[in-house]
Amino acid sequence: HGSLDSSDLFIHIGSTYGVPYPALRTETPFLYDNETYPLDRVLAETLEVEDLSQLHLQYPCSKDKARLMSPLQNRSKRRAFHRCFDSFVTSHVIPLLHSKALASDVFYTNRHQLRKGKPQKIIYRYQAFPCIRIVRPGECSVGPHCDMADGHSIGNISFHIPLTSSFGTNALYVESRPGREDWHPLMSKSGPGLGFQFDGARCLHFTLNNHTNATRVSLDF
Repeated sequence: HGSLDSSDLFIHIGSTYGVPYPALRTETPFLYDNETYPLDRVLAETLEVEDLSQLHLQYPCSKDKARLMSPLQNRSKRRAFHRCFDSFVTSHVIPLLHSKALASDVFYTNRHQLRKGKPQKIIYRYQAFPCIRIVRPGECSVGPHCDMADGHSIGNISFHIPLTSSFGTNALYVESRPGREDWHPLMSKSGPGLGFQFDGARCLHFTLNNHTNATRVSLDF
């Protein structure tokens, strides 16, 4: 075979050949009701802080973050948050994803089974407990990576849920498609109530040093 030039390489990196359900991988913001799913409030109560965005005043960078997160190691203390997260995923995120999949004609229809009166079985699997990202002023959370490099399946679809205002250098930066390198922040300036769906399995994403005066707390799953 002949050698590949840079354009061939770019097409290869961004190709959806062999990638499961490419129609669901477009970066998409979505709204949710913060009164129905008070993830920020319940997490703040679990961590025993008043304001997640200002928790660095109580737990500055000089203090070990493990001490702040220790209540989450206790099953009874984290139960309320875990239930809120489960409700959010099963009652909001999965139905949202399912409706998008139906609209995009993602599912393969087994007509032979349907003629026999057997319903098609569709199973969604999600992370049992989310990654909780806390980026205090002066901190950086993660360097550039795609989740496949950390051993995750190419079939994963990522969700990023800011629980505080996400802006400037405290936000998560992503590329819109693999290989694009069109870095941009996933911003939620008004706080909780806005989430993002994106192709974290293949798209590079990272954080910068947080030079704002606010801590960013978010869920990733």
